[in-house]
Amino acid sequence: MKQRYFSTFQLILLALFSSLVIVAKIALRTPLQLSGHSGIFWMAIIIVGARVVPKPGASSIIGVTSGLLASFIGLGDFGALNTFISYAIVGVVSDLMVWILRGNTENVVVAIIVGIFGHLGKFLTKWLFGIITGAPIGFVALGLLRAFISYVVFGAIGGILGWLTLKALKRAGFFAYMAEKR
Repeated sequence: MKQRYFSTFQLILLALFSSLVIVAKIALRTPLQLSGHSGIFWMAIIIVGARVVPKPGASSIIGVTSGLLASFIGLGDFGALNTFISYAIVGVVSDLMVWILRGNTENVVVAIIVGIFGHLGKFLTKWLFGIITGAPIGFVALGLLRAFISYVVFGAIGGILGWLTLKALKRAGFFAYMAEKR
């Protein structure tokens, strides 16, 4: 019998993390009026998900699934395709960074780097869609540095929040419990 890469339980967990991304986007609105401020919540959830299901591709599944959900319910400001790709890229880039760093997101430095680069993936997607759609890039470039910095800062804060969540889960015995149930 062929062994599946992700168990049914792991896929359910990843779907739950995808749903949490959407719930966080809808329910945890902050009145900061800064580009990328929702990355605080996104990246924390993706970093926790990458550790709870510690297999390459876990973050990508969270990103793609949350992108499908977000597109279906009409989240995002540039249409369904942009929304889907933006969400998916966050997961794919986060997976790529975890793989490149060969790291465990329980390490604060790895969590911060994954948070920054994962969130910058969304920033670059929005920027590329602006170029493709013919947005006045001269005008966009004016706010580009500010937006870039805010994406980095909010991605790093999301990485730290994810790391703190993982630390709390470990202290509560979550990972020992999960290992016992395998």
